[in-house]
Amino acid sequence: MSGSRYIQQIKQLAVLLTFWPVLALAQLQPWGNYPALPKPSASGQAEQADDRHRFLESLSDAQVRAWMKKQTDFANAALANISGRDALLKRLKVLQSTEFGAGSLLEVRGMQFFVRITADNRQQLFMRNAATNAERLLLLTEIGQSIGLFTPSVDGSHVAVTIITPPGQRQSLRIIKTGDASMLKDNLEMIDADIKDVAWNADSTAIYYRKSATKPGADRGAIWQHLLGSKLETDVPVIGPGVNKSRRFAVSDIVSIRTRANSPYLLAAVQHGHNQERSLYVIKQDQLNGAASPWQRIAAPADKVRNAWLAGEQLYLLSTKKKNTGAILKLDLKTPQISTAKEVLPASSDELLDVAVARNALYIHAVEAGYSKLMKVELDGGKQEDLSLPRSGRISDLSADADSEGVLFVLEAANAAPLAYRALAGGQVRNVEVFRAPQVGFHRFVSKNLSISRPGSNKKIALTLLYSEGMELDGKRPGLLMVDTGTGLSKLARFDTLRLAWLEQDALMAIVHIPANENAKQKNPNEGLDEVIAAADYLIAEGYTSPKKLVAQETTPGKRWLAQAISQRPELFVAMQSAAVLSEAVTAGKNQKSNAGGKSNVTGGNLSPYASLSAGRSYPATLISARFGLADTPIWMSGKFSARLQAANEEKSRPALFRTDFAGSWKYDALSELADNWAFLLWQTGHKGFVLK
Repeated sequence: MSGSRYIQQIKQLAVLLTFWPVLALAQLQPWGNYPALPKPSASGQAEQADDRHRFLESLSDAQVRAWMKKQTDFANAALANISGRDALLKRLKVLQSTEFGAGSLLEVRGMQFFVRITADNRQQLFMRNAATNAERLLLLTEIGQSIGLFTPSVDGSHVAVTIITPPGQRQSLRIIKTGDASMLKDNLEMIDADIKDVAWNADSTAIYYRKSATKPGADRGAIWQHLLGSKLETDVPVIGPGVNKSRRFAVSDIVSIRTRANSPYLLAAVQHGHNQERSLYVIKQDQLNGAASPWQRIAAPADKVRNAWLAGEQLYLLSTKKKNTGAILKLDLKTPQISTAKEVLPASSDELLDVAVARNALYIHAVEAGYSKLMKVELDGGKQEDLSLPRSGRISDLSADADSEGVLFVLEAANAAPLAYRALAGGQVRNVEVFRAPQVGFHRFVSKNLSISRPGSNKKIALTLLYSEGMELDGKRPGLLMVDTGTGLSKLARFDTLRLAWLEQDALMAIVHIPANENAKQKNPNEGLDEVIAAADYLIAEGYTSPKKLVAQETTPGKRWLAQAISQRPELFVAMQSAAVLSEAVTAGKNQKSNAGGKSNVTGGNLSPYASLSAGRSYPATLISARFGLADTPIWMSGKFSARLQAANEEKSRPALFRTDFAGSWKYDALSELADNWAFLLWQTGHKGFVLK
């Protein structure tokens, strides 16, 4: 080889080596290079010693906003180029349009009231005779209209229904006579936009409703009485903010009235802001006298009463005075001193959610290990028994008639659409053919409800698995771990037809249920994280999936569990998708700046997920979609967490995508976002049909 030729080859090699990092990066990042970080301001440079991304907290900085927009555009472009994404969205739209379940179901005097949806998406309000199954159509909405709530009178002769009409979602309260389905002339259009219920007096001649404020903050939460057939101008307020100067309420107090066919009393339950403990007032119906009505307060928030139910001269209370899970008390309204209330059902590890009072017994909806439980306590002797349900799932619409035995309820499961059931006086549970759920494909999938051990505790973790019948436990299929949390009914898994789009990919879905701990003083700093890690370890150990196939999704903004999980146990997952994350602590102040030290009472003294990320370590792929203004979590947390992952992740083939509607380049659409999220996760598992175009 000649010297000149040798020198030429050395020069070519030198040029190639010069660009080798760039070429390698391009090969490992087929989606492109991340948008460059903006240069921090002088003050931002001073903060970089302890946190090089601190300046991204300044949402007022034009460069930061521009960077967020570039990140959003970058993420959207990558997601749009995943093959299979459009087909997934098309399937989701088909599933969304499939009617699958029930609205509310109420029963009065042997008549059941419920809503069905027609093929052209109009809503029908029906009344059904429980003994003969004969149905009567009471209301058919116009196209575009919807039914907000419906409340039968105590004798079933009338039903009050709110009709919502676009545009602007104008809401009016109408009265229907059930005997001939005729609508009365009464049209109450001044009802509160957030109204959840109305109440009837004993003889069905008047209703009690919450009126909208005449001006902001003026009389929101006050309850008004309307006599059927009278002019709206003659309606009078009876209790609530602004009604009686001697009985003060805060503007944020919301009052609801409750009545019962066999009771001479009216019960007023007052919700104080977001406080779950209610104040309770009672009055005999014949003593009602407008603003001068002599209501008697029988419970204050300090009494820890969360709900109450009338039954003749008795009042049943759900009290958390002794334990957060709740106990059932009985109070004699002839001498309504809460200190004299007697315990009917003591507190236990089961969380109590709802009660229905029938002629023969109390029927109590409780939660045990993440699933609904129906308990029966006889009124005469107090005998208690747990009723056998057709499946493990979620109970809603617990409804009992004061003059009848048994209880009506709706039951659903992760793979079973809501169906109505009746628990008979003897304890047997039978299906009531009120709702007719179509077969949409879930019959091909198994639902498995598990209680797995929580590390270092005797508490159990509720885990629901969904997978195809006959699936081999070989760890070769994508496994989606969904993190679900909430309080009351919201923490119980609901039926969702959209899940079918994931399961049809020959993929597994697991839902881990994390109870919300409302007592901050007793809160375990690893609450939630332990559940996520234990569920992931279980799925891998049992062969349902593997670390290269396991992905996780957290749809509730303001959580940190998945951010913690991938920062502490990144080897468990191949990808993670989350709404806005709580990735670090914030100090009190106008701008909610981060705590640079990484210590926090939020994380129980542990390093925050953001601070726990370290360079040169392999992390899962991430997609964080942060919507502005939906939670207390500042969107800069999601931006900083993503920026740090982009820089720190040694596994360059796993993207860290971040997008937000704050920058104005992403218009939120729930179904499109779900298609993006699942396409991204399937892409990262290497699933067939999901690759970059």
